[in-house]
Amino acid sequence: MSTNNRFFQATIGALIFLTTLASAQSTSTPKATYRFALNQDSFFGFNPTVNGAYRLNDRLDATGYAVFWTTPSFGTGGGSGLWTEVGGGVNIRTFDGKWTFSPQLGILNGRLLSNGNFPMAFEGIVPNIVSNVNTSRAEGEFYMGRYTAVRTGRVPQAGRLVAAPNQNNFLHWWINGGYKLGSGVSVGLHYEHLGSNPSGTLPSASVYKWLGPYVQANFSSGFSLRFTTGADVQSRTALDGQGSFYKLTAAYTFSQ
Repeated sequence: MSTNNRFFQATIGALIFLTTLASAQSTSTPKATYRFALNQDSFFGFNPTVNGAYRLNDRLDATGYAVFWTTPSFGTGGGSGLWTEVGGGVNIRTFDGKWTFSPQLGILNGRLLSNGNFPMAFEGIVPNIVSNVNTSRAEGEFYMGRYTAVRTGRVPQAGRLVAAPNQNNFLHWWINGGYKLGSGVSVGLHYEHLGSNPSGTLPSASVYKWLGPYVQANFSSGFSLRFTTGADVQSRTALDGQGSFYKLTAAYTFSQ
């Protein structure tokens, strides 16, 4: 066999191998899933989030997430010392894949929990759980996170820095569920509660209790848009601009 024929056969064989490998990869189960979301609501303001999950086996993922809190009052103002949250954990799937449960631990950085005049790294932790249901017709989500101070901030007093007298803790949770009208639109109901200082150094209080409907548009590209609005049922006022709330999330999800 001539050198040219051997080269030609080797080239054809390599092309067949690469084509087969690419085909196998395109039909295999994705190893990682990512979600980028732009969020804004009437209390927390603008807070983009990033979530990632790496598939370990058919029922378990390793997860990581980050929240970029941008509300100036959560930091030191002027765009510096902004509250920053990062964490990770695992994601557990049922056998049919329609229900997931994700316990995670987040690290808080800033001054909202430590309650001092200066931002601090590792000022607090937030053990949290997220659970999702997703079927051909139904969808739902439950979230709960306990924001707990682990460091004490510093405040100026009589020309020197002393420990802040109080720290802040928060319990934040929501639950929602909806019905898929079709492949592109779903509607549902959302309830959310934020409480301050559960078992903290200050008296506990309820910040808000939100209740209202949502509508979500889903696009084949992996992009979704959800708008939620309703009343702060804690304030017992109508939707008059005083006791109302709103949430908007634009998200993009993809796998590889």
